[in-house]
Amino acid sequence: MQLKSTLFIVTLFVFMGIFLLGLSQSFAQTSVGNDGNIENVTTTNNNLSKQEHEEITLQNTSMSKPAPVRHPGQPSHEVVFALPLRDDGNVYSGTVTFTASKPIEAEVLHTYSPEEQPDSLHGEPYHAVLPGNNSIAITQLRDIVDVPIEINGTGISSGSFDFVGNALVFHKTTGEPFTVTYTIDAIVKDVTPNN
Repeated sequence: MQLKSTLFIVTLFVFMGIFLLGLSQSFAQTSVGNDGNIENVTTTNNNLSKQEHEEITLQNTSMSKPAPVRHPGQPSHEVVFALPLRDDGNVYSGTVTFTASKPIEAEVLHTYSPEEQPDSLHGEPYHAVLPGNNSIAITQLRDIVDVPIEINGTGISSGSFDFVGNALVFHKTTGEPFTVTYTIDAIVKDVTPNN
């Protein structure tokens, strides 16, 4: 009888250890730096309907850097990549709240790879080609955020909005450096193919 109860207790501890190990591996600490690399993000993987979902909750203050690309004849734009460009076929879907030191814009970037090249009658959406020959369509959110509030004689931008796309960028087209503090609550989702 003593051997059976000892065996039961040992088996129970082994299963608890396996459960706790699995639970600890479902949480990870990373984050998103201004260069677009992930650094300080809390992620959670949930096994829902045999799909993995990555939840991102992140708060950061970043100073802008010159954009990696610009149109000929334009000054260098200043950017903060709040969420880096995804190239895995998934998108971010969530909410961001922010405040910036100066009037800025926000942009949501989308992978741009039309199955059929748009003709001149239909036209093309606003897009750019990034280093590595990746094309992105750009959603400018000036109407949401480019309405500065004045505090102590200095115009700032602040706001909150929902977004869905492959990247989230804070942006200043004049090339003037800025600082932005933001909080993001988002989930990474699979994109349903257009059939």
